[in-house]
Amino acid sequence: MNTLSRRGVQAILTVVLAACTAQAPSPSATATIAASASAEAPSESPDAGPSAEGPSAFAGAWVDVTADTIGETTDWTNKVELADIDADGFVDLLFANGGDYDTPGTPVASRAFLNNGDGTFTDATEAVLGNLELLTRVIKVADLNGDGGADIVLGTTYDVQSRLLLSDGTGAWTDVTATNLPVADLSVGDLEFGDVDLDGDLDMVITDWGDDGPLNDGGMVTLWLNDGAAAFTDATAERMPETLVQFSWDLELLDVDNDWDLDVATSCKTCPTSLLFLNDGAGSFADVTAEQMPAFTNNYEFAPIDLDADGFLDLVTINDGASRQFGLAEHILRNDGSGTFVDVTDEWWPAEANPGWDDNIVVALDVESDGDADFLIGSLDGPDRLLVNDGGGDLTLAIDVFDADPSMGTLGLGLADLNGDGRLDAVEAQGEVRGHEDERVYFGTEVLAPDSAPPILRIEVVGATVFARVHDNRTPNMPHDWQSVTAHWHGGESPMTWYGENLFRVSLPEGAAGVEVCATDAAGNEACVPA
Repeated sequence: MNTLSRRGVQAILTVVLAACTAQAPSPSATATIAASASAEAPSESPDAGPSAEGPSAFAGAWVDVTADTIGETTDWTNKVELADIDADGFVDLLFANGGDYDTPGTPVASRAFLNNGDGTFTDATEAVLGNLELLTRVIKVADLNGDGGADIVLGTTYDVQSRLLLSDGTGAWTDVTATNLPVADLSVGDLEFGDVDLDGDLDMVITDWGDDGPLNDGGMVTLWLNDGAAAFTDATAERMPETLVQFSWDLELLDVDNDWDLDVATSCKTCPTSLLFLNDGAGSFADVTAEQMPAFTNNYEFAPIDLDADGFLDLVTINDGASRQFGLAEHILRNDGSGTFVDVTDEWWPAEANPGWDDNIVVALDVESDGDADFLIGSLDGPDRLLVNDGGGDLTLAIDVFDADPSMGTLGLGLADLNGDGRLDAVEAQGEVRGHEDERVYFGTEVLAPDSAPPILRIEVVGATVFARVHDNRTPNMPHDWQSVTAHWHGGESPMTWYGENLFRVSLPEGAAGVEVCATDAAGNEACVPA
């Protein structure tokens, strides 16, 4: 079978969506999915889009150092995970490889690169991931059994068993899939870790396309509960809605209503809408999409970001907006304070700053260290670009931030300080466009000031537990982002435990008084907030 391009697939999706939207009208129901980049390498550089009178304030903020860091890579890569997997204090890189757009493709090895401490890397693929050749859509890292090690899950697609590799804490990993994971040949679009049932360990929530390829009836969002020792049990039938999701590339665990439990947002390319499932506080979920999520089809990706600094997470979505000059625009969905999202794109995001390309990924950062959330967008056929927030949610576009040849295949994007200079560096996963499968590593330049913004905290004592949302306006929240997150009270203190999104908690001793939470980020910036 010949592999279809996105253009070919999306011609089919137009027909599929016509049937879907006839049953469930939405604000975007009259728009078809715009044709997008071919799987063939483009013959020209991407159109730079809206013109500017001169360079932006962030021109050349990141410079391409791929050749001096990881060298050349050639496989189709879907996502990248940045994590300190060997506990040496330096952020390492894991690339999730394998697949074609609408057919499985050939299984290949994902890649692992260990940071040498100076921003250069050593290929440690075999030592970390063994000889696995899979169709890996996503790699995630977390301590799943509470021993302090960086355990690794490879989420695989096209009806392939995902894999769990447990760390022994000394730089070795053991494949425990056969004993610790449910037997399940899923088509994983994305997965996230979080303690959804609040029992003290990290569970796994997975978006599953269903059987065969992405153009099918869909699959259920899947829940695997952790027993505390990284052995997982499938609790989907008892705890998840029966709603089907098709061709989903992103799933987010986030607390939409600020009640300290983790809810689920799932993107979908071929559904009439993205999905929102609300947690009852004990790890069972209800589908509240119709009541609380604006209906737009073709969403590739969410970024949960508090754009207006009101303490509630808003959502930036990708490729589900109005048709513009270069493709489909994006959306901003504002959280109204109850966990219900409202489309505020027209108010917050000027059309000239939201021109629309075939975009794939969005990540948050505070590029100015001014305490508000900005974000980067990675694109296939347009420039990878920066949106700068004025503090109230209004956005300005900068398309000249990467000092590099056009990447042309950006599917994944991650941010961390890789070389210890206090500036965020960027790593891109490249795939889909033939001839542009080479990953990219960029170092932050002197255009970027070192991080000087204090962490942002919201805390609450509920019974004998103190909960906190702690972040630096960055996604995702990772252990290497923090030197410490600690609860203090008169006569005592305790480190807090991350349990998903930006959320931390710890139990308090009986009668604890004078409670406050203090957080120190990786750059040494500190903030304390009393209960």
